Parts: sequence; C-alpha cells; structure tokens
Amino acid sequence: MDGTSRPLLGTLSDILGSLEAHHLTHEGVNRLRILTRHPDRWAPIQPAGWSVDVAWCSPRQGQGRLPYRPDAVIKDLVENVTKATAYILDVLDINGPAVDDVSTWLLMLDDCSVDVDSQVYVCVDDGLHKSADLTRWSTILPRVILPSESTHQPREASFEPSKNEPISESVGSLQPELDAHEIQHLTRLPIAFSPDALRRRIMQWRRMGFDVSDLESALVQDSEDRERIYRHVEENVRRAIDLDRRLTMMAEHLPATDVERDRFRLRQLTGLDQIESSLNALMD
Repeated sequence: MDGTSRPLLGTLSDILGSLEAHHLTHEGVNRLRILTRHPDRWAPIQPAGWSVDVAWCSPRQGQGRLPYRPDAVIKDLVENVTKATAYILDVLDINGPAVDDVSTWLLMLDDCSVDVDSQVYVCVDDGLHKSADLTRWSTILPRVILPSESTHQPREASFEPSKNEPISESVGSLQPELDAHEIQHLTRLPIAFSPDALRRRIMQWRRMGFDVSDLESALVQDSEDRERIYRHVEENVRRAIDLDRRLTMMAEHLPATDVERDRFRLRQLTGLDQIESSLNALMD
C-alpha cells in the first residue's frame, strides 16, 4: 500500500476483504497492526497473506500497552515502528462517545494521513451505529470499496443535502495545490446551516488545498458561534482564491521563490494582507 491514501471507514468484513484483495494483487511482505481496547476479540483475526500484530490500547499504564489517547495513536501511526503495511483502528470512541467526538477524531486522522506511510482502516459496525451517524462520518472519511464494487460505486461516499437545505456548490480543483484555472469560489452557505453542511464544506476546502483546521472547532459550537467562525474562515478563503489569481497574473514579474512562498501562505490562509499589499505595489 502506497501510503498516499486517506483513512477508510469499513465494517470488519469489508476491511478484511480489502486486505485479502491487496494480498492477491501485490507482492512483498504484508504487515497488519491492529490498535484496539479489546485485544481478545482480534486474536483470531488472520487475513490471508498478512502477519498480524495486535496492540492493546488501554487507559491504564502497563508494559506493552498503548495509551488510550488520540495523540498516542497518531504517534504510533506516524512513527510506524513495526513497519506495518496497514492499520486497523478499533478505537472509534477514543476522543469521546458522542457523535461529534467521533467526527472530530476522524478529522484528526484525516489531517495526519499525509504523514502516515500505510493504509489506515477505521472499523465501524453497521449494526451498532445509527445509519445517520454512519452517513455523517462518511462525509469525513470515504468508505472501503471492494474491487468487485469499484465499477459500480464512486470512490468516496456521497451525501445528499436535505430538501430544506439546498446547497448549490461549485467544487474547485481536487488537487492539493491552488490552480488559478481550476479553483473556484464555492457558493456561500445559507444562514443557519447545519453541522453536516459545515462538515461537507470543510472537506471541500481541504480538497482545494486550504488549511481550515481552525474551522473544526465550529462543529461543536452552538449555531451562533458556528456561523461566526465559519464566516470568518469563508472570507479568508475567498480572499485567498482572489489573491492566488492575481499572483498567477503577476508571477512573471516576481522571483519564482516568492511566488511559491506566497502560494503556500495562501493555502495556509496566512499573510493575506501582506500578499495583497505586495501585489498592489506591483500594480502601482
């Protein structure tokens, strides 16, 4: 597995099917590391063609135990001391039991995926979780798609807006860099938008290359604070898009290193005033 994939949500059967399909189509050593609070449940799990290492995530300290904390799990994924080819995370409620707690945890996993060199699966149970919760989480991370299903289903799960919340969206480039010829403004969210609409917008902006991590806190705020935080970030994103277009137009008059530096800052939504002043000075 190439380490460039985002984490995937899936039932145990779908995850095992994906692992076995990978074994059949790829040569080399396949190592699976499972992080769970219930290691006994996973003792009999042995996907064909994989060696398995089960790590016990526990709130109690002890030799060989992994602390049951989000930062400890993310550190394990990033450092990957065991050289695992794939991970299964059976720690869905590590950030808390509420639906929003799980959503925040999935966002954290998605954010760190660029630093993880193995495929990560997050195990969910369709019979345990409400369908509305699963749909919500599927707007944050894509679901596992087995090879036999890939020709019939999209790569990532979709989410249909409710009838009382129409959102006409013009999706920009899915590339992780800004491109003046592809990236577009998204239609502003209506007043009193829902947390689900905000989650979709966060994912869209991420795919356009923007760092909107400051917006994640709005997911757990009341409607007034959620609106206030969103509008601030939205204005910065719209400014960054306009400034990127201007930067592209003026690129031939600037050192290449300055252009790349400013594009990076635009993706981070930082230094917008300074970049705008510099571009205005070139126009004078």
